[in-house]
Amino acid sequence: MELLAPAGNIAALKAAVYGGADAVYLGLDLFNARAKAENFTIENIKEHIDFCHLFGVKVYIAFNTCIKQKELIRLEKYVLTAAQAGADAFIVTDLGALDIFRKSKVPLHASTQMGIHNREGAEMARLLGFTRVVLARECTVEDIREVKKCGLEVEVFVHGALCVCFSGGCLMSSFMSGDSGNRGRCNQPCRLKYSCNGKSGYLLSAADLNMLGRVEELRKAGADSLKVEGRLKTEYYCAEAVSAYRAAIDGKLRGDEDSRLLRAFNRGGFTRGYGVDDSNKLISTKIQNNTGEESGKVKYVGRGYIDVYPSKDISLGDGVKIVRALQEVGGFTVEKADKRGGLLRISCKSEGIKTGDKVYVTFDKSRADELKEVKRYIRTSFRLTAREGEKAVLRACGGGAEAEVYSPAPCPSARTDGTDSAMRVLSKSQGEFCCEVTGIDVENAFLPASVLNNMRREVLSLLREKILNNYNQTRLTRISSYNAAPWEGKRCFDDKEKKGYVIADSIDAIKVVKDMGYNAIYQISDYKSKDLDIIMKNKVFDNNIGNILAIPLILRKQDMSVMRAFLDRHAKKFESFYCENLGAIYLAMEYGVKAIGGVGLNIYNNNCINFLPLTDYVASVELTKDELQDLFLPVVYAYGRVRMMTLTHCPVKLNLGGGCSNCLYNGDLEYNDRFGTYALRRVRVSSCYFSLFNPALTDISSKVKSGAFCGKILLDMVKYPLDDISRTLTRFKEGGAAETGVTCGHLFRGVK
Repeated sequence: MELLAPAGNIAALKAAVYGGADAVYLGLDLFNARAKAENFTIENIKEHIDFCHLFGVKVYIAFNTCIKQKELIRLEKYVLTAAQAGADAFIVTDLGALDIFRKSKVPLHASTQMGIHNREGAEMARLLGFTRVVLARECTVEDIREVKKCGLEVEVFVHGALCVCFSGGCLMSSFMSGDSGNRGRCNQPCRLKYSCNGKSGYLLSAADLNMLGRVEELRKAGADSLKVEGRLKTEYYCAEAVSAYRAAIDGKLRGDEDSRLLRAFNRGGFTRGYGVDDSNKLISTKIQNNTGEESGKVKYVGRGYIDVYPSKDISLGDGVKIVRALQEVGGFTVEKADKRGGLLRISCKSEGIKTGDKVYVTFDKSRADELKEVKRYIRTSFRLTAREGEKAVLRACGGGAEAEVYSPAPCPSARTDGTDSAMRVLSKSQGEFCCEVTGIDVENAFLPASVLNNMRREVLSLLREKILNNYNQTRLTRISSYNAAPWEGKRCFDDKEKKGYVIADSIDAIKVVKDMGYNAIYQISDYKSKDLDIIMKNKVFDNNIGNILAIPLILRKQDMSVMRAFLDRHAKKFESFYCENLGAIYLAMEYGVKAIGGVGLNIYNNNCINFLPLTDYVASVELTKDELQDLFLPVVYAYGRVRMMTLTHCPVKLNLGGGCSNCLYNGDLEYNDRFGTYALRRVRVSSCYFSLFNPALTDISSKVKSGAFCGKILLDMVKYPLDDISRTLTRFKEGGAAETGVTCGHLFRGVK
């Protein structure tokens, strides 16, 4: 089982390697989902890949953002440079760049941004040539077992920050600020306060993940790689997390790892992940930033100091946070402290602190210093042979390789015994090499220290080169030829399709949509409804032409069973499936219906239709009008409230209480903040999933002429009365003023 560590900068990279990571993942200065990390460059990437390879550590480079059409040429330069530098794999999100990645011959890992969470999605990735899937963080152990059946390597997040939105589907930062998470620039609006049903707090702020106690469970489920999140975090955090999970994988846990991990970083404590903890453990409603470890309680507050009864170690240099009723009320670095019996008197600005407040350690200086001292070297042995009148030979052995060099000239006769001097010179460590002398065979020969130093440097340089060559020959994998997926080369895309699409959620709405000449995308909100089979007997389904089924965004293992049971009965009543992820496209192929690419695929460029068997596609809602015109006949999102995120925890239980057996959901739930009201819509398959929608209504009718984009537009009319649907569709066909107080989304703004 592989331990995969984050490397947002050089210090974190070294901490990961020294701490025992089997692999690291990092990004370059462009095209990676952590644009705000320090990252690496195409100029220095080979140097750092070589450093990792010297210790047998693999390097995966993240190209996990959406790529605009005009950026593909620049991406190709980055990809080929990274391949030549020796990258072990690329973490890929945008399938439109698949031809560029295939040319590099580097193994491809399907990024968590793809949202793969079921076997069907993994099968699609396999057919496209991926060797590994990085599962959506919402996957349960049962999902891991199911995905593993497809034969790919499975990578699972085990520690660090969780996105509250289903993996790869968040548009919140994008629509709030133009800083898109799909472009690596998320501003984390989920960490802000929201209100619901009179309750206010960090209602969308997920607690940090800690699966340290579940490593064996994941191993048995088939996880091949355990991934630590944190390319924006410190080297201290990286070193601590790697240390803990290295011990867990190797079966060498000491028992204090959870305490250390709390001090390294956590939000409101830890969650053990989906399928284990419920909504109240998954969301940290009171604290949205680093909590640390509870380490004491304030016993007395004086002027310029506090007396603390410590329950855990608190030392000079530590960062502490003062917490009252789970709310932060202060914080500082401990610069002066004295023990007074069982109490610790800490000098600080004491205003606002009260007796009974809790003290949390958010930075453990002594532990951070200890981890900084952890180094890793290639143990290297030297053997020197020197005889009068002959060239001296220095042999080095280390890292599974050997090298030797000769002195530039024959050795003169010895004036004194130079053994001790040679030992001192050759025992010096150099860079990654820790050197020792295992043999000196000198017969009446003299070697100046300058010559020995040069020989040592030269032989270590050769040894380094041989270690890297050995890695490249025995461990660096390249794909000699990628096999095209079965559908590649076949013309699936229907460029004659000129109708618009309307998403509707009732039979009457479908009739109105079809009567007005639009394709109807039927969104079913409850696959467990007792009335569903009766609904499906409606005459509108007597002919499947123009009928499209919206496949739910999330179909975990138990959901897929429910979905397949429905499709077995009713798939033939639909001409197409509206597909928002790879698993949905796989279902379309399996059931022999057409696949239309939905908003969730976030298609940024033309090439996606070359690699996916789509008959039509909706372009990303993050593209501008000019960028949309670079694409080949896209469907454009024209009307509706854009889905900002989809939640896999239960906001009903979080805010209203109750549970699945006594659900308090009445069909009306919303979040609020300073920007407005975010409606929540539920889709129930086996589990319930809630999507949160933009407060602002998107309506581009006033900005584009009737028939613009060849009339290929998408309107989301879910929950709309029939009269409103009819009136809106007429306006888009015949022209007319847009509704007031609307937005054009990114049509004229775009994202960074």
